Amino acid sequence: MNGVEAHVLAAAADIIGFPALRARQLTRGRNNVTLLLETAGGSFIAKHYPQSPDETRDRFFSETRALDFMSRHGFDCTPTLVGQNQEARIAVMTANGTPAETFANTDDIEACIDFVRHLYEARDHMDADDLPAAAEACPAPDDVMVQVDQRRRRLEEVTNSHAELKRFLQTAFDPSLERYKARAIRILKSAGIESNDPLPRQHQTLSPSDFGLHNAVRAQNGSLVFVDFEYFGWDDPVRLVSDFLLHPGHVLDKAQKDRFTAACRSIFTDNDTFFMTRLNALYPMIGLRWGMIVLNEFLPERMARRRAAGTSEEADEIFSAQLTKATRLLADIEASTRLLNN
Repeated sequence: MNGVEAHVLAAAADIIGFPALRARQLTRGRNNVTLLLETAGGSFIAKHYPQSPDETRDRFFSETRALDFMSRHGFDCTPTLVGQNQEARIAVMTANGTPAETFANTDDIEACIDFVRHLYEARDHMDADDLPAAAEACPAPDDVMVQVDQRRRRLEEVTNSHAELKRFLQTAFDPSLERYKARAIRILKSAGIESNDPLPRQHQTLSPSDFGLHNAVRAQNGSLVFVDFEYFGWDDPVRLVSDFLLHPGHVLDKAQKDRFTAACRSIFTDNDTFFMTRLNALYPMIGLRWGMIVLNEFLPERMARRRAAGTSEEADEIFSAQLTKATRLLADIEASTRLLNN
């Protein structure tokens, strides 16, 4: 056990009121240390959130505020915040199960829809105004376009060292970016939506920002419990819906995507007549943003982070796998965009 883990154990014991009888490391890397603790008082998750000099977001603040807010407003599908030590940047929450499978079943999709609906309804509580914007929120259409362009420029800086990456970007990604950006601008303009106008707060929703089965655990009764709210906050629901449909961390079939899209259409269009217009315009752009995120592994700082977390996989294998994912994602964007027009 290293010094950080010993520090987490000591702070968690003070919060829980019992020392850990057993501790198992769930994740450890640049972003945080997460331990599963077995105590005389039950099982708990203890998380440490170090703050890097280059980080602009306070992940400790975001997650503890989100868990506290959801507990106060009756969410039964998220962990309960047991306590926190702000100075040590350590939080303790209930342990609710084992990691969920990444292949969704029908009940899982309904659980995800219920969670989305509950988050949307919860935005009307007065204390929701105190919650921050989601990480890399996209309240205006231009936001996602700017984010894609910025990530594309950063990858350009390393293309001379990666011929396959350069070929993919120039022959597959860039033509898609040009086509989908023009399509988005055309749809928004036809609807009279200014691409730099932020969505009014009453049309935004609360979003986990990294939502899906990859961030869920299966409780003993079979239900899903959603975890990881370090990037939680306000955002355009278009971003939440698109991220869920496109996220490479879980697997959804066409019927499940259809069901989720139809349910979200019902949830969000009552209050926002342009929800489906924005979704139709921006969904491919959000997909391209995911393509850029998948290819982040080519960036030296990202590979260094992997190594710091203990990854020993050969770099060429990682690069090949990420290019395969990005290629598959482009195909999926094209196929699933058609869902929105049905």
